[in-house]
Amino acid sequence: MVQNFTPLWKSATDTSDMIGLVKSPQIASALGNKVDADGGQSIRQSIQSGALDASSTLDGVTVADVLAASSQAQVSSVAQFRALQSAPVAVTLTSWDGTAQTRGAAGIFLQAPDGLVADGGVVIATAGAGTYRRVFQGGVDPAWYGAIGDGTSHPASTLFTTLADLQSVFPKAYSLSQEMDWLAVQAASLSGYGVSSPKRAYMMCNSAVASDDNPLVWIPGITFGSFGGSTLDFTTLKTAADTQDFVTNGTFTDTSGAGWSNATVYPAMQITDATFTTGAAIFTDPAAHGAWTGTVSGGVMTVTGFSGNPALAVGSVVYDVNDSLASGTTITKLLTGMGGDGTYQISDSTASIATAVAMSNSTGHYGQFGQKLTLPAGNYMLDVQYEVTLGASYANGNGQPGNVGVSFSANSPGSGANPWNNSVSKDTGWPDPAVEGKISFAFNVAEAGSAWLTISVSGYINVRVKSVSVKALRWNCAVLSTRDGALEHYPNNVLIEDAAILGPTGDVGLTGVFYNSFQNTDGTIHNFKDLSIQGFGVGIDWRNGAYLAEYWNCSVTSSALYALQFLAGSVNAGENFRWYGGSLGNSAGIVFNPGGAEMTFYGTSLDYSDQIFIQNTGRIEMHGVHCEMWGPQAENKPLFHCTGSGYLGWFGGMILLAGNSATYKTPPVWMEQNLSQICFYGTQLYNLTSADGRAGYGSGSIKTFNMLNTGNPNVGTFINGTSDRLGLAGKFIPQSKSVLCRDGIGLAGGLYSDNSAAVSQWVSDGASVAMTTAYTVNGNPAALAVTTQGGGRNDRVVLCIPIDRYQSGFFNIQCLFPYDLTQSGKVVSTNSQSAAYSDDVFPLYARAFYVSIVGYDAFGRPNFGARDLFAGEADFRIPKQGCTQWMEAGFACAYLGLPSAGTGEDDISLVGAGGAPSFATHIAIVLDSESLPATTYYIGEFGGSVF
Repeated sequence: MVQNFTPLWKSATDTSDMIGLVKSPQIASALGNKVDADGGQSIRQSIQSGALDASSTLDGVTVADVLAASSQAQVSSVAQFRALQSAPVAVTLTSWDGTAQTRGAAGIFLQAPDGLVADGGVVIATAGAGTYRRVFQGGVDPAWYGAIGDGTSHPASTLFTTLADLQSVFPKAYSLSQEMDWLAVQAASLSGYGVSSPKRAYMMCNSAVASDDNPLVWIPGITFGSFGGSTLDFTTLKTAADTQDFVTNGTFTDTSGAGWSNATVYPAMQITDATFTTGAAIFTDPAAHGAWTGTVSGGVMTVTGFSGNPALAVGSVVYDVNDSLASGTTITKLLTGMGGDGTYQISDSTASIATAVAMSNSTGHYGQFGQKLTLPAGNYMLDVQYEVTLGASYANGNGQPGNVGVSFSANSPGSGANPWNNSVSKDTGWPDPAVEGKISFAFNVAEAGSAWLTISVSGYINVRVKSVSVKALRWNCAVLSTRDGALEHYPNNVLIEDAAILGPTGDVGLTGVFYNSFQNTDGTIHNFKDLSIQGFGVGIDWRNGAYLAEYWNCSVTSSALYALQFLAGSVNAGENFRWYGGSLGNSAGIVFNPGGAEMTFYGTSLDYSDQIFIQNTGRIEMHGVHCEMWGPQAENKPLFHCTGSGYLGWFGGMILLAGNSATYKTPPVWMEQNLSQICFYGTQLYNLTSADGRAGYGSGSIKTFNMLNTGNPNVGTFINGTSDRLGLAGKFIPQSKSVLCRDGIGLAGGLYSDNSAAVSQWVSDGASVAMTTAYTVNGNPAALAVTTQGGGRNDRVVLCIPIDRYQSGFFNIQCLFPYDLTQSGKVVSTNSQSAAYSDDVFPLYARAFYVSIVGYDAFGRPNFGARDLFAGEADFRIPKQGCTQWMEAGFACAYLGLPSAGTGEDDISLVGAGGAPSFATHIAIVLDSESLPATTYYIGEFGGSVF
């Protein structure tokens, strides 16, 4: 062992051999103790082992020079060091503050170029001797900068008498009340050498500075290294508030709308103005919604291509897209027109519109209003609170989901470029009942200036904007990971490891680690290993410039809101956050992802929390993830929630829901919109169900692949089901004409909600469709009532089941025909027997087709491709006197086979393996009532599986 080396001589004067001299324990001792507190090579060890000899140099100074007594000084504190007037070659610091040698601050410093910046731990600038640099290998220890790390408070005032004196050593200091641990950890983190700390308990804040809003700043590429299992104690941290709001009348207490302006860049028929009442700015979707193309000459308007409701009448207000008509123009007389196409006399007798333009009898259902803000340079936080309900014009057959947007405009609301580089458009879906919403994002104003804060509303929704706020950004976080101030972009792994960041527990306004950059938004790539974040409102919040971060064996627990959060509105952010092992849980929510970040989890444990994924609009994949939770404990708080095109893919792993499923307050899965989906690939599912037997609800889909336990009673009865008991069918969307429905009414999918009348009725020339609770199937309300006019009308209902390439499936559908079909007026049937094969019956034709949905129109309705392929038929044979029992039809869609070399890809003559033709994106089940008399029947349960 080097430390136990005993030379043949007893003192430094026993020999004149310089090589032997530098190996002398006495000389090595004179050079000071081991300087690397984490066990690295010390100067003494190097000398004793012979790694350094008399001709070796340390920062350009030879060992012989260092050994000369006239060239060495010894100081017991940094203050004493800084006061040096002489200029020795080497200075030995025995203790950072001169009181003890237990903090690991001792070390040897050698003269260095004066151009180095003093940092209080590695580089010391003296009063007259010049600049000195610590001799060390590896990372730096926060103790070298004065950290104590014993878990108790040590304010800077115990070592410094004035703030100026403190700032001369720590330029980032702002108060004598700051903890020495915080100052030292910050200095070590920004040293650029990396951190190498033994296990300590660092006290990061106290009651005097708990709300001063100065987080610990970590910069990728500069901040890295190991904290050796230390704790960073922020348990006294408090939320910092800022009362100055730059928005005038942000809560709309002035009903004149003071400070706010509606957009003026759109014609009246395109936009609906917001109105202002006490406490809200209100945008109302108008019920009247006719549209046509028209010309005007001599006070006569010619209408072509009329559509919508209501029909034109005397008194109807008329608008044109170019605002050529005078304000308040109305129809004064019907000429050849009787409510639709034709000619009408109008009150504006002077206008002339020679070329047909878009016209309407209503203002539009798009709105913009805003306020001009003048902001000094700085960072800001915008918050908008709103409430959404379903609009009046939705009942006219409109199906476009609404959205609320927030942006900045240079010239006026909605006009001009965005000077502050932030905007959010948030899809609201089909809100009924009312849905609360929030948009929040941070933005930077590089130079003082003005811009219009613009609120935008589109789609068939009513919106109440209840508050708008722009305040100076308060970080309210323990750690800020940012590239602001970084000189370089670091695309490779930059790792911080082995630390526990402790929060106060319960304060929803605080964040553990906040990723945000304004100056350099091309990536805040900070990676962590063996990191624990506990007790904040949000554990990790990703914002501007955050992407490609990795987390190895990290845990985030005890979060009052969410363990992980990615909000809408971040710039250049959200790409592939990856978790390897670790755990997330014991929180109100685990992942809140309305901003649509990509996340991948490998072998991570998700533990007991109120919700797991909330408002997910991105792609999240779980590989071998173990999830153990109570079932949903509150209404409208499912465990798994996707909206928009949000996707959850679960590969292997396990989901175990504990407790009695009969007490679950809601099904555990909510796939809110028709593009939302959760897919299980060989995942073990236990108790994924609810009190009424459903696994999920909403208009999206649940899919299972390679499931050994599909149908297991531990899995919801309708594992492939959604809200409406129509299983894989998804959401009903009214169709006009398609490859499958060339007249009458067509519906793609299922209902929006099983506990509200979000879809009240669609009416075609031959049929109407409405939700109903009049009949039940298996103890649950029937989903849909279809009323047909009969008389040979071709009224069709189309149920579309999404499939992957070449998939097929087995499906069954239950329908109820409770009325006597031989009588009019809904006479209730008394027959409970199914028809015999020889009986005279009415048929409801039920057929299956492979179809292709190639996109969606402006109203969110699917557009069918030109091809469809018959895949089976299973008609209902209905007794003419009706039947009080549910009837069922089943489909085993044709097993077509995969294409092979030399055959067309749609060749269906092959046998063996395969499923759907390559063009098919959906299987459509079509119910055709052309052979029924006028009646009402009910669609109840629709189930099955794809393969």
